[in-house]
Amino acid sequence: MKNREILNDQSLKKGFKHLIQKEPLFKAVLEQKNYEIKLFNKKKGFEGLVSLIVDQQLSVASARAIFKRMKELIEPFTAKNFIQVSETDLRNAGLSYQKIKYCKGIANNIISGDLDLESLEKKEDSEVIEELVQIKGIGEWTAKCYLLSCLKRIDVWPAADLGLMVAIQKLKGMKERPKQLTIEEIAEPWSPYRSVAALLLWSTHDKE
Repeated sequence: MKNREILNDQSLKKGFKHLIQKEPLFKAVLEQKNYEIKLFNKKKGFEGLVSLIVDQQLSVASARAIFKRMKELIEPFTAKNFIQVSETDLRNAGLSYQKIKYCKGIANNIISGDLDLESLEKKEDSEVIEELVQIKGIGEWTAKCYLLSCLKRIDVWPAADLGLMVAIQKLKGMKERPKQLTIEEIAEPWSPYRSVAALLLWSTHDKE
C-alpha cells in the first residue's frame, strides 16, 4: 500500500491551514489554543482497542481512572493475560459486566487468530472499519477512534461522537444540536484533514 500521511505535528500544521481556508470559524479557535492541540494517542493493538471500549459513554477522567487500575492488573497488557484476570478483579477496577464481555470477546478473537490487529495497519480506513465492526462491542465510533488514536489516520470523522456534535453547535452558534448526518455533511469540505478537525473540536469540549 502507498505511503500515507499520518497524524503528527507536521500534518497537524498542514491540517490547520486547510481547515482555516475551508472553515474560517476555526481561526479564532486555533488562535485561542496558540495553534497547539493534543494528539489523541493510544497504543496500537489490543491495549488501545480495550482502552477505547473503556472510553465508551464515560467521561475522560472516569475512563482514565478505570484503565489505570486495569493496567495494574494486566502486565504486560496482552489478550492472553487479560483473559486470565478474574471477572471480580475487573469489576473492582470499574469495568462493567457488558464491557468485560466485549473485551473478553476481543481477546479470544485475537488468541484464535480471527482478529489480527497488526494486519489492519496495511489496510485502507474503510477496510479497517468493516473488519472491526464485525466484533461484538465495536461500533463505528470505536472503529473510527481506533483509526484516529492508534493508527494515526489523518482523515477520520467519528460522526456519532456527542462531543463533536456539541462542539460544532457551539462553533457555528446553532440553536439545536446537529444530528450525525448533519455533521457528516458539515465536515465533508474538511477532508482530507477531518482527524485534525475532530481533535480541534474535541479540544474545545474537553472536560478533563
